[in-house]
Amino acid sequence: MGRKMKNVFSRIPFSFSLIVIICFTAIPLKADDAHYKNMLVGERAATMGGTYVAISDDSTGCYYNPAGIAYAVGDSLSGSGNVLHKMKTVYSETIGTKDWVRESEALVPNYFGVLKKYKSYSFCFSYVVPEAFIEHQDLVFDYPLSTVKKYYQSLHSEDITYLMGPSAAIRFGDDLSLGLTLYYQYRSFMRQYHYFLASTDGSYQINYQSQKLREDGLMPKIGMQWSPWNLLTVGMAVDQSFLVNSSYQSDASSHLTDNSSGTANYNSLMFRSISEEKRKFPLHFAWGIAYFPTPSLLYTIDLDYYQAQQKGRADIVNYSGGTEYYLNPTNAVRFGLFTNYTNLPQPDSSTIAPFEYIDIYGASFGYTSYSSSSSLTLGAVYTSGSGKAWLYDGSTESKNMTRDSLTLLFSASSSL
Repeated sequence: MGRKMKNVFSRIPFSFSLIVIICFTAIPLKADDAHYKNMLVGERAATMGGTYVAISDDSTGCYYNPAGIAYAVGDSLSGSGNVLHKMKTVYSETIGTKDWVRESEALVPNYFGVLKKYKSYSFCFSYVVPEAFIEHQDLVFDYPLSTVKKYYQSLHSEDITYLMGPSAAIRFGDDLSLGLTLYYQYRSFMRQYHYFLASTDGSYQINYQSQKLREDGLMPKIGMQWSPWNLLTVGMAVDQSFLVNSSYQSDASSHLTDNSSGTANYNSLMFRSISEEKRKFPLHFAWGIAYFPTPSLLYTIDLDYYQAQQKGRADIVNYSGGTEYYLNPTNAVRFGLFTNYTNLPQPDSSTIAPFEYIDIYGASFGYTSYSSSSSLTLGAVYTSGSGKAWLYDGSTESKNMTRDSLTLLFSASSSL
């Protein structure tokens, strides 16, 4: 928030401006860049908690570990159909004594891949949506504070990231493979935000803000798989995104009156902000182990290490584990657990808004039915977490917050 906007707020009473300040500081520009595992990708992988680095033997491997596609059984076409992703964040007693509830709902196909094998080589093209945040919110609060008569907020935003590109892998015998994926990364963000606030003394404030952001970049991913024993496979993958373009524009207008002194004071402000600053993405290392104790049972564990490249971010490690069991040759069930830790540093007594600190934990479940040339998967992913949010501009006061999400997925694949 600019210096001019802060000067305008300083002319109105604290109780009057409290909610207004929340609206500017508590809604981050980025949907959730503090976590790296907000949406799981694929059918088999997603229903095992995203634990797929040591498997990746279908077109989904282009995203998790391209080396795995070298061991695909044959040519295939696969994709996630309509994926419903719902997220709910609650900030306790934030607008006066009222809870502030934010909800996002997205219905997107988040994966599509075509895989082609030729002798010891495998080639693939995939399309991935690892992030999709869509929020439409209209809220009305009557007397949230003793000095505030009515508060109305309208927020409409969309933030979606796309990855698309080719992959190739080569197999060296039955034990070792190497793979490479090169994704074009595109992010589209837009938000329109409006609020109206009326105080009991007749003062009011109206604000409108529009934001747009476009990012273009590349994300190369290199992978390796090795099977030291027949029942055990280990995998490793490394990737990092690099932006080549970033274009951000924000337009805002504010009009307010202040009758607290008995004399009406009027203030209006309009301004535009433009930036081409590029985000720096973390260097991501992923390791995985897959163990097959029997032909019908699989256990797998992944470890993801993110080395921060941007100031104000911390290195983190996420863990995931999954299992797969074939009830018979045509029916399989899967289960997974995973962490989604925040990449923000530990808060302390000097932490000020805007800041959210919340670690998230997730579980997934899925069922797949196979035929001679195709498969159909139904599954669900649930995540939950609780933490603290610093919302008031320039204040070290924090509020309790919770975040829950549910993803329902429908996926299908077919042999070519």
